[in-house]
Amino acid sequence: MNNNTYISIGGHQKILTTKILMLKADINYTYIHFVDGSYMLTSTAIGVLEKRLSGFNFFRTHRSTIINLQYLSDFDYKFKIGSSSTINLINGTKIPLSRRKIAVFLKTIKYFISLT
Repeated sequence: MNNNTYISIGGHQKILTTKILMLKADINYTYIHFVDGSYMLTSTAIGVLEKRLSGFNFFRTHRSTIINLQYLSDFDYKFKIGSSSTINLINGTKIPLSRRKIAVFLKTIKYFISLT
């Protein structure tokens, strides 16, 4: 799918998908963080935005965060019980990865790397 596509985030606002770094849920609102360090708040729920972003290079790491895989820097997988795995983004942000999503994440990353 074309990565230079705009998605609707509510109202009449549209955002270029390649400018989005990550999305963070806050109850029924979503903070959209951009690559340039800015962010905005929208009243559109993260689940709705997740559906609009399907087909692009986005991955939901747990119930409150979606990341853009283009800006993935590193992945720290923890083998110990009770330890959480983290995803590092290019801006230094560390995002926890749900243990139930580790297998899907690894499969997605393998596929994403093969595309680039």
